[in-house]
Amino acid sequence: MEAYDPQSFFESTDPLFSSIFEGVKHVWDAIPLIPSHINRHINPAIRGFVEEGAWVEEGNVQLDPGSRVERGAIVRGPAIIAGGTLIRSGAYIRGDVIIGKNCVVGNSTEIRQIILMDGSALPHKNDIFTSIIGVNVNLGGMVSTANYRLDGAEIFVRLDINGVTKKFRTGLNHLGAIIGDGTQIGGQCLLQPGTIIGKGCTIYPMSLVSGHIPSGSVYGTRKTHKYER
Repeated sequence: MEAYDPQSFFESTDPLFSSIFEGVKHVWDAIPLIPSHINRHINPAIRGFVEEGAWVEEGNVQLDPGSRVERGAIVRGPAIIAGGTLIRSGAYIRGDVIIGKNCVVGNSTEIRQIILMDGSALPHKNDIFTSIIGVNVNLGGMVSTANYRLDGAEIFVRLDINGVTKKFRTGLNHLGAIIGDGTQIGGQCLLQPGTIIGKGCTIYPMSLVSGHIPSGSVYGTRKTHKYER
């Protein structure tokens, strides 16, 4: 298994998630496939609970039983939201989104073109774009993904492979982050375009994160933090 294989980051066997990686060599290659993947799987219907004062785009959103959209939230499609998930007041879902079971999308959180797998949380003031987030991931308040370079140029991915940093072309000028299963990210972190974080990592609060954080790492960019593996 290579460091960039989807299986190195995500273990979900749910076809809604796993099927997007079929034939994908580099995990980030799945991100531009999200819109077409949703179109193949979506069954638009509002079967969850929508509080008065929330707005959900009918005919373009699949809201499964057991899910809930609180008042003040906006959900634009295409979007698939699985059962047990809570969309809190003030959340803004901008479309091309798959949200798994038992997730939380919190107040003042804005998302577009992402996959959020089962049991993961974007609890408050998160801005997450063109990214894939694994199972049981938690992002602290005000964690955001930057997905566009200031010069608008192609985003490259840098991976640490056997102690050597290798640079990969993506062909994309919008690319947020890959965050592997079970990773925990402390509040007020900024993930730079093309950030790749493995499984089971801990990222300390207020860190500026870029490049490749290998699975099992403890990482922080403030002087009091250490990088451990």
